[in-house]
Amino acid sequence: MKRRNTLRPRAFAVVSAVAVAGSLLIGGSPAVADEIDSGATAQSVFDNLGPHAVATPTVTNPCQESVVGMIAHITVHLFGNRDDAQCTQAFPYGLQSPIGVNTYYPADIADMDNAPVILFEGGILSNPGNYDTLARQWTSHGFVVVMAYDFFNSTPDMPALGLAVAVTQNRDPNSPLFNKIDLSRTVLAGHSGGGQATLQAAALFPPLAGAVDPKLRIIGALAIEPGPLAIGAAIGVPTLFLTGYNDFVVPDFAWVRWWEYNLTFNAPAWIANARGVSHFSPVDGPGAYLSSGTAMAWLEYLAFGDDTAAQFFVGPDWKLKDDKTYFSVERNALANGLAR
Repeated sequence: MKRRNTLRPRAFAVVSAVAVAGSLLIGGSPAVADEIDSGATAQSVFDNLGPHAVATPTVTNPCQESVVGMIAHITVHLFGNRDDAQCTQAFPYGLQSPIGVNTYYPADIADMDNAPVILFEGGILSNPGNYDTLARQWTSHGFVVVMAYDFFNSTPDMPALGLAVAVTQNRDPNSPLFNKIDLSRTVLAGHSGGGQATLQAAALFPPLAGAVDPKLRIIGALAIEPGPLAIGAAIGVPTLFLTGYNDFVVPDFAWVRWWEYNLTFNAPAWIANARGVSHFSPVDGPGAYLSSGTAMAWLEYLAFGDDTAAQFFVGPDWKLKDDKTYFSVERNALANGLAR
């Protein structure tokens, strides 16, 4: 598969571009690498919208339009969020079903090659609309985002529900996603309780993938401030753990390291603790979540074999370890052994 041509505004000068022969960690296609200026961060390079307009039936509104939403609105601001949270009408934030699946996809997907899919889960007691900003950013870069929710959002049945919907839409001739989802590039992602569900699914799904669909392959996971009910030793796919220095709900020094990252022996793993990031920063508006660029780089690296993104994660001079966004960054022995 040829790497799609993505025009990304950079916060630094593009000095040169080189063609990359061969694939990266998970068999991505040849990509074009931008030379990264000294001192550039993943946020400065990748925290932007991609070239694709976003299509979704999801409708959001200010959370404070409901009583429960008002509590969420006040909570995120008490934790330092800059912008007002968005909500859908999923119960108890409204009168729609508390269980469902929201799908985001590039509006021009009919003209694209098959798109990778992100199975995303929000945090416990969250509303799916809280993550509209992240979903739209990822979709604008050429991903299909499937977000299953049930208010609890903390167990692997939700990623399983999202996967079922993705497979069904990919097989449905009446769906705009018919034969447009590349199940061989499936990424698991989630925040808080949903990060916990992501890690559980990263342990359970890969061995069963072929039974679900012959093309299905889990290529990696993104765990954002995940809950405690997951064990790193069970994870078998490349995983990035993102934590926040100001997160007192999921402290970086607690279970995220003790039995999640530190016990990830069977797959490459990275962990990055961002300065100025609280537990609710991922639901903030554009530019306010200071790890959104790193998350975007990770997804580009996994799904598209993007060599510019790869420079932040692999090789002896990997850029994330010197990224000033972070108080601390580590990677495990298997990640150390990867080459670009």
